[in-house]
Amino acid sequence: MTTKEALEQILVELPENRLGEVVDFAKFLSTQGESEAWRQFGRSQIAKAYGTDEPDYTAADIKPELNQ
Repeated sequence: MTTKEALEQILVELPENRLGEVVDFAKFLSTQGESEAWRQFGRSQIAKAYGTDEPDYTAADIKPELNQ
């Protein structure tokens, strides 16, 4: 039995409201590859913009009011 056949057997027995959940989850799974590709793209762009010689920032650099 293939995976699709096993899934079809399960789907036949599910009520309509649960089928909607299966559809939602399937859509979620189908976008995971695209989402990971965008995350990797974002990481690569950050790596290009900032090198290893970037200064470490303190809380006072981020919130100048802490210097008072």
